[in-house]
Parts: sequence; C-alpha cells; structure tokens
Amino acid sequence: MRWLRKLAGQAPVPVFAVVGMGGHEALERLHLSRQIRVVTSPRQARTLAVLGRIDPEHMGALNRVHDQVPSPRASVWFGGTPAPGVLGRPAVAVDSEEDLDDELVALGQRLLTGQQPADPDLCPDEPPEPWKGLGDGHGGEGMMGGKPYGRPMAMPEDDLRDGLQLDPLSFTLGPFSPLLPPGMTARVTLHGDVISEFQVQGQPYPASLPAVFHQALEAPVAIADIELARARYLGGRLANALEVSGLTAAASGLRRQVSTLGAGDRLGSASLAPLWRKLPGAAGSGCGRLPEPASLRLRGPSARAAGYAADARQQDPAYQALGFEPVIQHQGTTGARWRQWFDEANQALALAAAATEAAARTTLPHPVETPVGPLFATEPLADCTDLLAPLLTGLEWSEAVATLASLDLAAVHAGGGES
Repeated sequence: MRWLRKLAGQAPVPVFAVVGMGGHEALERLHLSRQIRVVTSPRQARTLAVLGRIDPEHMGALNRVHDQVPSPRASVWFGGTPAPGVLGRPAVAVDSEEDLDDELVALGQRLLTGQQPADPDLCPDEPPEPWKGLGDGHGGEGMMGGKPYGRPMAMPEDDLRDGLQLDPLSFTLGPFSPLLPPGMTARVTLHGDVISEFQVQGQPYPASLPAVFHQALEAPVAIADIELARARYLGGRLANALEVSGLTAAASGLRRQVSTLGAGDRLGSASLAPLWRKLPGAAGSGCGRLPEPASLRLRGPSARAAGYAADARQQDPAYQALGFEPVIQHQGTTGARWRQWFDEANQALALAAAATEAAARTTLPHPVETPVGPLFATEPLADCTDLLAPLLTGLEWSEAVATLASLDLAAVHAGGGES
C-alpha cells in the first residue's frame, strides 16, 4: 500500500470548493494551481475548501456537503472563521490567499500518511424521513405512499416533448453547486432530461467585483487598470462557460492565459479558434434568448449581446477621447453572450494599451461600467434570478446548464469589492 500512497501523493490534490461571499478570487487561484484539481462534486474530493463568508442559514447545507467528501477528509476555511461544529475537528483556517493552495496540498499529504485526523461526520446517520413499518408495501401510507429514504414513490406524468409518461425527478440544487451562482438555491423538476419546473428558492450572494470598479465611483482611476480588470474578469467567465460545456482542458488553458494578460495583449484568438467552431453547436448555445425587458434588466454584456448598445463608458470624456464605441451582438442567445465576453475582453485590452500611452484616467461623476453592468454610487445592481423560471423551463438539462453559465444574475452592492 505504501507505493499506492506515494503515487497518490504525487497527483494533484482533488479539492471541492464551497464558495461564499468574497470567495471568487480564491477559487480562481485554486484553478490556476498545478498542485490542485478543483472537482465538481464533493464525492470526488479529498479535502474541502470553504472560501469566503458563509451565510448562517446555509450552515446545514455546508454540513451535508462536508459529509459527502469521502473519509478520511479534512477541511480548510479561507476568508472566515470556522463555526464550531460545522466543519468538524480540526478545521484549518488560512489567513493568506498565497498560502491557500500550499495548505491544501500539505493537508492532503497528511491525510494520506495518517498524520492528519480525519473530520468526523457532521450529519446524523438516519433517513431524512421515517418510513420503515409505516404502511404496506414500500413504506408510507399504502403501496404508493411514503418516501423511502426520503424519495417519493414514482408517479408518472406526461413528458413535455412527446406525451410519454415518465417519472418526474424533483431535487434542490445549491447553495454550493458549481452550476449556480454561490449562495443560490433552486428547486428543479425534470421529466427525463427536460426541465418542467425551475423555482428559485434563495437568491445568490452579492457578486464580488475587482476593487478598482468600486474605487472608480469615488475618484478617477487609471483606465488601463480598470480595463485590465475587465478583461481578466470576462476571460474568467468565459473559462467557466467552457468548463461547464465539457471543454475542461480549454478552460484551464484560458485561465492561465487570463492570469498573465497585460495591456495590448489579445485573448488567444488562434488557440480559441477551434473552440469557436465547436461552441455554436454546443448544447444550449442557441438557447437562452430573453424578451426585450428582461434583456435590458440583465444589463452590461448580456444586454449588448441582444443588440442594445448602452454602455456607461460612452458618457465619460476620457473614453470618448480614446475612440470608445460599444461592441454588440444581435442574437441575444447563450452563444452570443459568450462571444460578447470574448469581444469585450479584447476591446478592453486594446483600450488598456491606448490608455497607458495617453495616461488616461476616468472622469467623475458618471456610473462605472463594470463587467456585469453599470454601477451607481447610491444604487446597487439588482438581483435578476427571477428571470430564470420562464427562461429555463422546457430546456434540456445540458442546455439549461450552458444558459446559466452565460448569465450574471447576482446583485452587486456599491460598497465594496475584491482587491
């Protein structure tokens, strides 16, 4: 067994990340680490990384995620204080983002060698609902009643597409699913692979933006700085879209390129050219078209992907001097929003180069155009998750996942951001 441990110790440590408020940049750091493999399910992980602040009402959900990590397991908390009894004993707290990946790697090594005590289970080992002996047949009240192991008996309904009777599957997604914005919960019902009902039950945590966008509300900032931050943010969103579309190697390569972007660079159109040939045919790329009022509510790149040229940078004389004009798409689909991110990221890199040469700074007072829409000093960007139910109902699961990955839905408050 020693050689198996040695081989396991040489492989990247599989980590499931629970992202709380302000945990986005730490997650990006983990994605870039060659010693870490960020997995999409806690059942694939060895360690659990809790990044940012967790809402107290989500602690029960955090316990359930924790217990899905196979034992022996351990936990690291960054950006917050481990709550007693939530992450087991001993939970490791990390104060510096630079130390996060090293601590996760060391923790995984100690688990393999038995030097690290494994976290205990935090949830009781009992069925979610009592059912044994409570009725005839499979439990509950009569043959078709009850909820064995918390699952209701199958009750076929007509499928949305062809009228065949299929067993509906209902489940709760979130608040820590990689498919949803952090903190968001939704109740989903599937008929086969088609969503028949999508109900948002809890809004996501407010989104964290790079601090330069918030600083620009209070004082002029270098346009080169704000445009580089925009390009990196949009590049990261595009990498996430590639990942949920199954293009994980491309997503990893794009993240590495984004991390080194500078003024005048170009988001690798040559390396991404094969992807642009694939993405128009990817599941969901032609879906996600919103009616006009909803497109405008989504703001920023999402609105411009539907043909609306509104951009707060048009009001700034400094941007006007640089010859700024918004880029737009016209389809308003999931694929158009992905393309909009790509085009705006490259536009931002070109603007950063021109602004560096001209030493240009933003001009006050104006709203600040962030990567998710215009930010005002006294008015937050509102949550838009109420648009999802009519948008996703009737889509196949893969189409809905791609559509979710193309949208920025969370609120953004004007008071703070990531450094």
